[in-house]
Amino acid sequence: DEWNYNCTDHPEYPDEWKACESGNFIEANKFCDGKIDCLTADGEEENIDNSDERPFQCLLKSCSPHKNFRCDYGGCIKKSKICNHFKDCIDGSDEKDCEYEDAKDTPRAQKEGCEIKANQNYNIRNQNQNSNVYTGAVDRVSVDTRISIRCKNNYVFSNGLSQQYRICTKNGWDHPLPKCIKYCDERILYISKSTKVECIHSHQTVDCKNIVPGTIARVSCADGYQMPDTISDSEQYAMTCTPEAKWDKHKINCDPVCGHQVSSSIPSASDAPWHVGVKTYINQTCGGTIVSPKSVITALHCVQDEDIMTLNETDVTVVIAGDLKNGNIHIFTVNVSEIIDGGDIDVALLKLSEILTLSMNTRPICFTNAEAITKSNRAFLHSWTKNENKFGDVFNKTELQVLPNADCNANLNQTYMCVRPKYQLHTNGTLCEGDSGAGIIVEYWGVNYIIGILIHKPSRNAGCTNEPVVGTVFNQIPEKLIKSIQDDNESKYIYI
Repeated sequence: DEWNYNCTDHPEYPDEWKACESGNFIEANKFCDGKIDCLTADGEEENIDNSDERPFQCLLKSCSPHKNFRCDYGGCIKKSKICNHFKDCIDGSDEKDCEYEDAKDTPRAQKEGCEIKANQNYNIRNQNQNSNVYTGAVDRVSVDTRISIRCKNNYVFSNGLSQQYRICTKNGWDHPLPKCIKYCDERILYISKSTKVECIHSHQTVDCKNIVPGTIARVSCADGYQMPDTISDSEQYAMTCTPEAKWDKHKINCDPVCGHQVSSSIPSASDAPWHVGVKTYINQTCGGTIVSPKSVITALHCVQDEDIMTLNETDVTVVIAGDLKNGNIHIFTVNVSEIIDGGDIDVALLKLSEILTLSMNTRPICFTNAEAITKSNRAFLHSWTKNENKFGDVFNKTELQVLPNADCNANLNQTYMCVRPKYQLHTNGTLCEGDSGAGIIVEYWGVNYIIGILIHKPSRNAGCTNEPVVGTVFNQIPEKLIKSIQDDNESKYIYI
């Protein structure tokens, strides 16, 4: 009474799917139907475990005598299949004691070979003749013929095999012809970089390809992402491929984790995973801030030439600090596909040519309207050390004081802000030419937010300064830039 197939329920559809002795699941209505459908755990069709047609099990199953015929071993088939010249019971009892019109007539499987029914969603090849078998109508092959069977596009065998073989014997096919079933669309599992997926079928991890009904796709967040607040399960989201080859749920997307620094105890972690370098073909270097996996914000003058003309996007690259490789921070560049300028405001949004793969050294910054953060009088920014105009592998952090606008310019309006390097003991903080375009950041309860973009540009002679300098208030940047950043956000679900 403790066979696996009696005691194991399918985790999602216990009434529609039942377990074989091997642990594989088949549709419940295939038990005791006259054909062997259960395979062993290795999934090979030749290795059947027969647990769906065991006599002691089938004899206990009800079989209406008005509509059905009970095979000698206990299986139940439709009455219309009795004496139809085919072995519909695995023991052949449905063709026993039949009175055929011709006394010499015997079951057709013995006389004429084996039948292949039409429209079974598979392609069949006659291995003896090395030719295709036409399945547009009922076809037959002779005894001792060996055939190979492959499912058509968008269909797959229930056991996941790509090809199966059968031999026509004098008593019919050596094993029942398999069925090709339509599989669930795997493409929606891989549309987003924000998630990773593990597929489970019959209690075993399987490739998420040609996904057969009964497979569970467990969706979790990729590094640098988190489940949306609307999802109750904070770690995992499960989808099941139903018997109709449809997903029972829409695919979830995860949200980027913004403004978080990885623990300083991890030596490869960046102090400012949102900070990037912006480099142009005229060797102009600036700072920038990742505001989404697709966008970087910087100062407009950083991507302009000496005639104050915005450069072509192909003339600008973004330099990013990646994860640790061979003991060193891996620095890589990403091309820019579009530059959205701020018009009269010295700010530009760089749309990246690819979606960034987030990691502990590559993450977006947060932004907010909360005045407790945007009105803070303390801030900081990061700059990238450079050697001979090349970006190094160390970030410098400069503490800032946020001053009244009048300390920079009496005519400075609310679009701008005034900051000054904070004096630190043993350190004379300064802001330099390459710092322009960097984000002005405030930390609040362990999360970092951008409140401005530094637009100060010291003269090449001055190089650096510790005087008050100007920044653009992030919440005052043009609406078209904000909308473009918001458009980068993926929808919560990929709809089926």
